Amino acid sequence: GYFVQVGAFKTEGKGDNMKVKLALQGFEAVVQTAAIPEKCVWHRVRVGQLKDLDKINKTKSDLVNNGFKADLIKVNNENQ
Repeated sequence: GYFVQVGAFKTEGKGDNMKVKLALQGFEAVVQTAAIPEKCVWHRVRVGQLKDLDKINKTKSDLVNNGFKADLIKVNNENQ
């Protein structure tokens, strides 16, 4: 599966704010917290999990058209 990552923030509040902005535009997002060893914690804002290629392309296009950054992230289903 895939997620479309819209942002990654060092503070949870910024991640939550992005999630709210996305919701106001009709996108359902999640904030995933990830600790990067020996560095810091990132709060990743992602839309998905998506499996259908047409849905992936439409979601990414819709996000970009609404002014969001949209990076496609492939995920291992065992970890999600």
